[in-house]
Amino acid sequence: MESIKEKTTDLVIERFGWITKEEPLSCITDINLNLNICILEAVSPFFGYYDDQPKTSKPLYLYWFLERHYTFEHLTRTLEYIKQNCYQHIDGAVGQIHIMNESYPVIRMLHLGQYNQITAVQAMFEKMGVNLKKGTRKIYNQMGLIQLNKFLHLKPIEEGIYLDEGTAHRGFFTIPRYVDWEEFKKITTEVKYDTSLIFFDAARAAFMEQGRIIELVRIFRENLTIEKLQAIRERYLKFIQ
Repeated sequence: MESIKEKTTDLVIERFGWITKEEPLSCITDINLNLNICILEAVSPFFGYYDDQPKTSKPLYLYWFLERHYTFEHLTRTLEYIKQNCYQHIDGAVGQIHIMNESYPVIRMLHLGQYNQITAVQAMFEKMGVNLKKGTRKIYNQMGLIQLNKFLHLKPIEEGIYLDEGTAHRGFFTIPRYVDWEEFKKITTEVKYDTSLIFFDAARAAFMEQGRIIELVRIFRENLTIEKLQAIRERYLKFIQ
């Protein structure tokens, strides 16, 4: 069976886009941190895949709630400041979360590493004039709808199919039209009725190219192969078209 890695070239395209996904989230409640701000942690990242798999060690995804909306430029410069002055390996993205009938602006942070680094990062946010929301509402294992705005770094595999440059388990494929979140969830359920394809996590995605929005589906699955990605795409297209 041909692996995705064997099919890719050295070409990488960078596009500004966004990803919409749904995951269970909980407030960080470590009493040793003495937090007075609201930070949510992904209880089960890539929920659609890992919820059906034996529990393993997964990346730490943190969502910092902001007191108000800031410009994309302001938040991007803030993330650059944090990376340059302390944590080069941090992967940050600007977005929003809809949870418990409320919407909040957030910054998603990946690869922070240690919980005890949170206080130092909070101070850097404040130094850059970004106020974090005070932690008054307790959230535990609640499903949240997350939209992240970020640059996608994609390796073309074939027409309309891409691999995420940074993660071999993550692939994308184009779809012919916009699908809202409720329809997307229903279609994903239909796709997973094919038992040979059941184990994957799906998110809605898109990027801008030559003034147009290119609609995508993001698939996460360990040991993802070209054949699996193509088969999943064919099932999605069956229900979308």
